[in-house]
Amino acid sequence: MKLRNKLFIQHSITIVMLLAVMYVVVNYTLSKSMIERDTQTLGQYYSLHRIEALKIVNDKKISIEQLFSGTYAPLIASHLAANSNFQVQLFDPEGMIIGDSGNKEDLIKRSDIDAALAGQTASVITEGENSKLLIYASPFVYEGKIVGGFRYLLDLNKHEETLSAMRSWFIGVALGCLLIALLASYSFSFFIMRPLHALQQALKLVAIGDFSRKIVVRSQDEVRELADDFNQMSAALQEHIELLHYEQSKQKKFYDNVTHELKTPLTSIIGFSDLIDKMERMDDIRTCNVYIRKESTRLLQMVEDLLQSSLKGDEAWLVQVERADLAAILTDSLRILEPTLHKSSIMTTLQVEPCEVYADPKRTQQVLFNVIENAIKHSGCTELAIRLEQQEYHCLVRITDNGKGMNEQETAALFVPSEQKLNRPISTHSHGLGLLLCKQLMELQGGDITVYSREGSGTEVVLMFQVESLPPQVLLQN
Repeated sequence: MKLRNKLFIQHSITIVMLLAVMYVVVNYTLSKSMIERDTQTLGQYYSLHRIEALKIVNDKKISIEQLFSGTYAPLIASHLAANSNFQVQLFDPEGMIIGDSGNKEDLIKRSDIDAALAGQTASVITEGENSKLLIYASPFVYEGKIVGGFRYLLDLNKHEETLSAMRSWFIGVALGCLLIALLASYSFSFFIMRPLHALQQALKLVAIGDFSRKIVVRSQDEVRELADDFNQMSAALQEHIELLHYEQSKQKKFYDNVTHELKTPLTSIIGFSDLIDKMERMDDIRTCNVYIRKESTRLLQMVEDLLQSSLKGDEAWLVQVERADLAAILTDSLRILEPTLHKSSIMTTLQVEPCEVYADPKRTQQVLFNVIENAIKHSGCTELAIRLEQQEYHCLVRITDNGKGMNEQETAALFVPSEQKLNRPISTHSHGLGLLLCKQLMELQGGDITVYSREGSGTEVVLMFQVESLPPQVLLQN
């Protein structure tokens, strides 16, 4: 679509929107003013009717109780409605209609009657069987006490006819104005766009996204300057576009992984906070506070690491390998996840033996959190067995569940980057980042992660850690 046509459409939409707003405002204002005028009129009628009713009572023709009784109320309602275009009703202190000058529905126990009995004047608009009604209700106070009330029902059909005629007139005038404005807009846009026609034809050459192409404009005016600027911009874009894609991809992977890991300490903090409310022993509460403080510190450290990475422009994972007690790390991690396991009704067994490995305790705990949480959220298991065993050169952590398991295709896709997975499910519980991140962290520590699973037979995740320290060159290659 040509730019001239786009300008024309934009002007058309703007004019139509302005006319629509004017239509809504005029229609709403007129309708509101008519309703307010009728409400004020009914209020004035009520003042007159009240004086007339009080006069009848003061002349001792009837008592105030008889005024709002089934014997006299219908006659009084008919008398008050004489020579008027609205229906008059009287209701008693219980909200029952006891007198009615018309044959329309009573609309008993509507909100206006309740408001009137509460001492307030109320007006509502409601739909009748074949008409739209304005209802005005006001309490009748006698000697400081509400003894009943008057209610007026005004048919709004004439208002609707007036509004319909106004709408027809407004639409006719608006269509005429719209036609004149569109003709003027089209002519104006035609003269504006004529100098840019040559540049428009040249831009079609680069419409396919080839920024290496040059635009040649021979006219000596602003259009020529625009073409030269575009040529310089396309050259710069061609040079930097690949670098930009690479940097964006690298940063996205890193921050996706970090934000994914922020969920674990938050879940633990919430879990221990819930446990505190159920505990009575002060020692148990102190223990929960210790883990809450520990997870809060870990969360703060993760945020600080993220800020430092942002300041340095470095999106790589930082791993500090040291001699660590894997059994202690495993026990501590399981204790932190205890509220989540308990909430999911998963029975956990832990078998450990002393095992010293070379690993990063923080990153190792991240891996354990991810693997166990995956079992909790996705396996549908009721039992989780964790066993730590030492071999000659390695220590293995086997995490086995009795869940639904996976087929070979699903198992093979666990460590595939998310952008390479086709139709991968995304939910509020899973973003497809956990296991891939675990594999990266294990390899950075010189270890590995392996998943064995059969559909219907559960899943086993094996984490392998180095007992002997690896040369820095190997870790750097990882």
